[in-house]
Amino acid sequence: MTGRGRLFVAAGVLVALTGLVLGLHDLTKVGGLLVVLPALALLLSRRDLDLDVSRQVSPVRIPTDGHADVTVQVRNAGRLSTPLLRGEETLAYALGDRPHLLVPRLDSGESRQLSYRVRSHVRGHHVIGPLSVRVTDPFGLATRSIPVPGQTSLVVLPRVLPLTPVRGVPAGGGGETSTSSRVALQGEDDIGVREYRIGDDLRRIHWRSTARTGETMVRQDEQPSRRRALVLLDDRAGSHAGTGGGGSFEWSVTAVASIVTVLLGERFEVHLCLASDETGAVVPLVDLDHALDELAAVGPAETTSPDGLVEALDDFMLHGGGLVVGVLGQLDDEVVDLCTSRSRHGRALVVDRGGFTGRSGTGPADETAHRLALGGWRAEVVRPGAQLPELWTRLSVGLGVRA
Repeated sequence: MTGRGRLFVAAGVLVALTGLVLGLHDLTKVGGLLVVLPALALLLSRRDLDLDVSRQVSPVRIPTDGHADVTVQVRNAGRLSTPLLRGEETLAYALGDRPHLLVPRLDSGESRQLSYRVRSHVRGHHVIGPLSVRVTDPFGLATRSIPVPGQTSLVVLPRVLPLTPVRGVPAGGGGETSTSSRVALQGEDDIGVREYRIGDDLRRIHWRSTARTGETMVRQDEQPSRRRALVLLDDRAGSHAGTGGGGSFEWSVTAVASIVTVLLGERFEVHLCLASDETGAVVPLVDLDHALDELAAVGPAETTSPDGLVEALDDFMLHGGGLVVGVLGQLDDEVVDLCTSRSRHGRALVVDRGGFTGRSGTGPADETAHRLALGGWRAEVVRPGAQLPELWTRLSVGLGVRA
């Protein structure tokens, strides 16, 4: 019951009592009517509504600070006409204020489309919906909010900054090789052979595999393999400080997104690992859209152990190795030694958490960068206001922290 409805009830009771005291039966009837009207309005607002709501978001993926148009289609699936409805969309806080929609009267089977625009300054997978409609009687004495099921999502991608191409990838560390050269280095096996097909040149028969399998096997043509890269993101909440776009975590995600964009553009086979995954599982990034979608969903994790980084490095080097790039926080000396023992040619951006909390000067981040440099890595310390393109250029030409 609305404030107006409660006021009607109070006034009705007062008028009815006055009529009883004064013996004015007509005045008593008026008071009773004032009490009954809100009760009838309350019953009227309780009527069931059978609505179907669907949404279309265009585009479904936007960059940070981009706009998206949302079209809401409301259909009356019931037998009775609906009254005039006021709707309110449920939005993630990052998408701004909730839009208010006016849904006109709908006959049975009729539908209407309503549109509004959203904008987000925060990356992520944001939920849109459900729609809450408010049923109100004509006199405004009672109201009822009804949530209508149905949701969709909007992906806000991380920022991507232009970076210089990768330089100085060492031989055997992710450089271009071929299947045949791998076989020659690692020993002949079934990687470079396949079953004989009619029309194959008999000079390509691989006799050793033929004898081992009992079927005629031939050598495959040389096929160049893609360079490989592993990108490490330290997503532990304890490694970062600051909030929003000015915090170290968002800076790190932007850095990883930019680095991955460069690597994929140069046809690297890129794998992503988060420190919070203690199993060391890596995510193969199929293409740039897949990579940015994955990074849009990344958030700070409460995990304190960086063992996932070491496990991922172990697995990556076991399957051929390649270029290793990390956006890291403070690491213990033992973890740094384990990382540098797995790969001697990594590159790292080390976040100075103390700097993002307002403390300046040499700290644990500098020690981590120095120890990485002792192990052969190129490292740069990230402080507030750091420009990613400049740091990346320094890493590319080998001007980072050295032993």
